[in-house]
Amino acid sequence: MTENAATDTTPPPLTRPGFKPIAWSLGIGAVGGGLFSILNVPLAWMLGPMIFNIAASVRGFPVLIPNWIRLVVLCVVGVFLGGSFTPELLDRAQEWVLSLSLMLIFVPLIAWVAAAYFRHVAGFDLSTAIFSGAPGTLTAMVIVGGESGADERMIALTQGLRVVIVVILMPMVVTAIMSTAPSHGSVLPDGGPLAWSEVAWLCAAGVCGYLVSTVFNLPAAAMTGALIAATALYLGGVVSYRPPDALLWLALWVLGSSIGSRFSTVSAQTFFRVSKHAVTATLMIIAVSALFALLASWLTGTRYLTALISFTPGGVAEMCLIAIAFDVDPAFVAVHHLTRIAILIMAVPFTARILSAKKI
Repeated sequence: MTENAATDTTPPPLTRPGFKPIAWSLGIGAVGGGLFSILNVPLAWMLGPMIFNIAASVRGFPVLIPNWIRLVVLCVVGVFLGGSFTPELLDRAQEWVLSLSLMLIFVPLIAWVAAAYFRHVAGFDLSTAIFSGAPGTLTAMVIVGGESGADERMIALTQGLRVVIVVILMPMVVTAIMSTAPSHGSVLPDGGPLAWSEVAWLCAAGVCGYLVSTVFNLPAAAMTGALIAATALYLGGVVSYRPPDALLWLALWVLGSSIGSRFSTVSAQTFFRVSKHAVTATLMIIAVSALFALLASWLTGTRYLTALISFTPGGVAEMCLIAIAFDVDPAFVAVHHLTRIAILIMAVPFTARILSAKKI
């Protein structure tokens, strides 16, 4: 599961009362997306639904995108990203080794910076500060953090706010500083003609990939499993058809609404009290990310925008969608973010045990 602000992912029953929060969330998201689109806001159909749903959540509106819908959308994103892995791209994979190796320094550094802030400035206890500061998947941080005695609610809130802040800032920063507007075309390679047999193969890849990834406990299981399975189909020549870009914009709408609606269990007072600390910590993380992206770009010759989106720790699916929108190699971005999450999932539990008897 990718990073999300969720304190309760239990899906409501598909009855009229259970469906109402979904309709509210998507409806509010559609209004936000439509308004932001009219205002020419970058990535309007992700930012609009997200911001409008956050406002609705904090004000007590019954909005919720259940986890099963998000999983379906993440599988779609994974299948989409699988089409970006081409034989030509894999030939250049060795160029990624150096930038990926920087993650071994970058990830512990930003986790330490954020944890130190939450500990000494925000006043969190040590375990909560560690798991709130580690920029990994929300679900893993909440589960492992809870087992370590941390405040699960604060972890969920700070992790979710980090994703929101990054998703809001990145498109605007890229547009303003890099003088780059979102692309209206697809960065993915052209595909073959529509063939229903290939559509069936891709659907099977999404479902089977997710099921297998949960068995092996892979990070961001829904997206990662679908990505790996779809990549195998494309590289093996089994399929050549690629889903239409309209599916991607639908994913933006649902994911934006999903992120925003996850704050519905948080009181307005708690939200605003914690958000100021989350903003500060996230800005510190983004500053370090920008420096490491510059280093990675200089060492490898990678386009700086590509490195920046790859190193800035937002949600995996969300950052990949931002990459596609700005005509940035989504495969490069996906591999770097999945590496970040894998490092954190392996390292944070051990770090928590080591630091539990010490001070940061």
